[in-house]
Amino acid sequence: MMFVVRFSVKNTKRLFFAALALIIALAAVCVTATVIMLEKPRCTARSEGAGEYSLNVEKGRYEAFFSQLGLNVDEAHMTEKNVIIPAEFDEVYTEYNELQKAAGLDLEPFKGKQASLLTFPLNGGAAEYAAILVCDGQVIGGHLTDGEYGSEMLPLTQ
Repeated sequence: MMFVVRFSVKNTKRLFFAALALIIALAAVCVTATVIMLEKPRCTARSEGAGEYSLNVEKGRYEAFFSQLGLNVDEAHMTEKNVIIPAEFDEVYTEYNELQKAAGLDLEPFKGKQASLLTFPLNGGAAEYAAILVCDGQVIGGHLTDGEYGSEMLPLTQ
């Protein structure tokens, strides 16, 4: 038994262009998937102090977020302010972002975006207030403070 395979220049060109089209389509799918994954906000964060914790919050139900960090907040006396994360970080925001990284967070992906700054009085503990930055139902940053302007801020996961 003998097999004969014929290749013509015309068929070879078709095969080449079909393979090229398939490679381009696969590359486009990979790039699209990567962009979608990079834009998708994380649902959890991890820090040495708190381990892994959820970043999801529902409006009016912030106590669940704070309880996983061992914080007891007075939700009834919360204040809210809209802020914009700077598109370029100055020295202060660069330092503030280092504080976020200590809690397993990072503000870099949110540069130039609007967020809500929610401040809650704490019931007990070393700090008097807990502040969180929320964007699209997820905590993207935050800190603990005594409420004095210019005072030291601590990571949420102390």
